Amino acid sequence: MKTRFKQCCALLLCLLLAGCGAAPSSVVPEYLDSPAAAGGYYALLAYRDGTGSLIRYDYETMRCACLSGGKDPRDESSPAFLSSVVGDAWLLAGSRHLYVLKRPVPAQLLDDEYKAQGPGYLMRMEPDGTGRKTLPLPEDTGFVYEASAVLEGEKLLLVLCQQGENGAETWYLAEADFDAGVIRRRLEFEEGTTAHLYGACVRGPILGLRKAGESQQLCLYDLKKNTLETLPFGGDDAPWCLDGHGGAVYYPDGEKICRYNVATGQREATAARLPDGWAQARFEEVVDGYLLLSRGKQGEKDYDRIALCLDTGEVFRPALEDDGQRVTIAAVTPQGYLVRLGGVTLPYQSQAPDGAPVEGEVRLGHYAMMDKADYWNNRPVWREFDNPAYESYSPM
Repeated sequence: MKTRFKQCCALLLCLLLAGCGAAPSSVVPEYLDSPAAAGGYYALLAYRDGTGSLIRYDYETMRCACLSGGKDPRDESSPAFLSSVVGDAWLLAGSRHLYVLKRPVPAQLLDDEYKAQGPGYLMRMEPDGTGRKTLPLPEDTGFVYEASAVLEGEKLLLVLCQQGENGAETWYLAEADFDAGVIRRRLEFEEGTTAHLYGACVRGPILGLRKAGESQQLCLYDLKKNTLETLPFGGDDAPWCLDGHGGAVYYPDGEKICRYNVATGQREATAARLPDGWAQARFEEVVDGYLLLSRGKQGEKDYDRIALCLDTGEVFRPALEDDGQRVTIAAVTPQGYLVRLGGVTLPYQSQAPDGAPVEGEVRLGHYAMMDKADYWNNRPVWREFDNPAYESYSPM
């Protein structure tokens, strides 16, 4: 799913925030934008002391548990343990590894007890949480976006922003080499340009670049030539949507929905067409062969959302809700869809500094499995996970 969708991977407490050589062109870069792997979905539990625990929703066993390896997930030797998630942290799952990207937080924005946990880092590990390698983000990193691309040799490309003392920003494409233990600058963008990594195709990553006062421009970073190639899409004056994993841009041509293959430059019409009144709709994302569109502002009376089947042209209206929240697809799996529900409130018990018992509540993400047909036919039938990770959780 797109990065707009991805906050699900960091279940962080508000109090922490308040307290505070090119790969061959024949190899397709693996675009990472979510914590969904082939057999499971990863998430993060945060604690008041700024640490965190990794949990995994297993699609086969329908069980959600910490990556503890039989140990206390808050023990430093546990494969579930993260020493710092202060500020924000994202999980990205690839075909071989799990990655943790922790945002840097300036020391002046943190209370004394959290200052040591402010620096950002990039971590790679095995799917079970073992075999970790950690790279600190450059000290002058100001902004970081979670979407990344894995190249042959397990090097990771990501966009970073260098923050100067005078407030000047320099955005660049960084290459994280875990075997060498370094993060290198691979490509610097023009002065005054911000960047975002949107996807990848066989020729390389696909970036969105924006100069101050100008519209965004979509570009291909050609790995073989080590150059940027401007694409005929990506501006703000027309709707479009990139399938980040397929390397295709979807855009309207009159009422027709067309597909542009970034790698080959070929264009073709799909079976989908815009319904009456949807000419100015926002193209949100492509999920399992469906293009999702919306119009109006979310939460307002005129807000509406539809999904167009790109193969058949059928129009669907996803209308499922849970606890007042729209049910959304977090991952596409062989077993169906992992869906994000409205959230769950858990009670917990702790102790005050004087030893007195304290009771509280915490709100966490809520995920379940659904058959695809039930989702597209708006049938609220989902299968819950056995969740010992939540049963034993306390933020204290």
